[in-house]
Order: sequence, then C-alpha cells, then structure tokens
Amino acid sequence: MEDQTSLYGFPDAATAFDQRHPQWSVVLTRLWQTINLAFTRRQTMDTPIDKFVYFYGNLVAEDFMELFLMAVNGYGFGAMKLLRSMYEHTIVLKYLHEHAEELPVFFGFDRVQQRKLMYQIFEIFGKDALPPGTIAETEQRYAEVKKQFIVKSCKSEACTETRVNHTWSKLDFVAMAKKTGDIGKMLVNAYHVPLRHAHPTVRTMMERLEMSDGHLGLQPRVAAERSRRSFDDGSQLFTGGTGRSEGAF
Repeated sequence: MEDQTSLYGFPDAATAFDQRHPQWSVVLTRLWQTINLAFTRRQTMDTPIDKFVYFYGNLVAEDFMELFLMAVNGYGFGAMKLLRSMYEHTIVLKYLHEHAEELPVFFGFDRVQQRKLMYQIFEIFGKDALPPGTIAETEQRYAEVKKQFIVKSCKSEACTETRVNHTWSKLDFVAMAKKTGDIGKMLVNAYHVPLRHAHPTVRTMMERLEMSDGHLGLQPRVAAERSRRSFDDGSQLFTGGTGRSEGAF
C-alpha cells in the first residue's frame, strides 16, 4: 500500500534556505539539544521568578521555532510578524528577570485584561452571554488590583483626571526595551519594522511589490529576502542580540 501521507511546505524555498545557511542542520541539532536540556527536565523551583523564567523562556523558544518554519518556507513577512511577538516576549522576560519585584504587577494586570474582555463580550453578545457568577468574580478580582494601575489621563502637573493604564508597566515598551541591554538595540528591526506588517499600513502592501519586466506585482524574491533578515534577527535575539539595523528601509 502506498504511503498516503501528505507533505506540506515549499521545497524550493527550503533548498534556498539551506544554501543561505549551510551549517543550519548542524546548528539545529545542537539547538534542540540545548532546548531539551533547558526545558525538558524535572525542576524544583523555589521562587516565583524562577518559575516564570522557566515557562516564559520555553514560550520564547517556541516562538523562535515558529519563526523558523515560516522563514524556511519563504514566508518572510509572516516571519517578521512572529519576530515582533518573539521580541516582545523576550524583552518582558529579560526585564522581569532583572526586576523580579514587578512580577506580581505583571500577573495582576491579567485581571484588568479579563475584565476588558468581558465588556467586549457584552458589547457583541449582550450581558446575558456570561453567567452572573463569572461576572461577579471578574469584577471582584479587578477591584482588588485596580488601584495599582491608575495613571494620570494627561501630562499636565495640574491634571487630576485618572484612568486605568492600558498596560501593566508604568514604562512603555520602548523604554522597557532600552533597559535590557543589547537586545534593546534591536528595536528597529524586531519591533518597529515588523509593526508595519502586523497592522494595516501602506507598507504592508508596498514592501511586497516589485517591478519585473515592466509589470508591478507581488514578488517571491522580496518575501525570500525578508525570510533571511527575519531569521537572522530571530537568531541574534535568541542568542542575546547585536542591534543590527541595516535593511530597515
């Protein structure tokens, strides 16, 4: 009986990837061994920050492997979007590792986000969409942490209006990234540029277009080049970052 297993992916793109990264098969084997050594083990952890770093670090490793799968198949812009997600996770992980006292705030903000989601559900499906007990518990959990996320609504010193912050930290993401050492230097390639493809922008379309034989169209070569850059940036991020910035425009 013939094997009916379906194969997915793009062999030509994978071949081109191997040509660009001739040592990758060796590196991948070592990488898997390192990831398994770091995460596939029984671990006794005494502090909350140790547990957070362990599990969130596992998440970052998974981000990188997802990025690799996109890049090896020539989906460069998809790889860029994953690079941004991986970068944000890495920045928060490194920042909290160095500021463990803020970990409860990070976890506490989940209650704010859950309440926000609840009201978005109400807006679409109505207030009967959730059981009364779930609503009451969500409101109570939110009330217990709300005060620590109150910020001023305006920049004036005389301003007395307040609101609940849109994020868990008093620092914005860019300021946080700049406090994390070398990986903070990757803000352009790993955050600002991918942001243009994670949201609807003119660049989302224009950067995929290229003139060929007098005709304008979507060109695989452009995506392939983005695959290379995104994978290189992801690799650098995974190993500590160098702040490369060429090719941003």
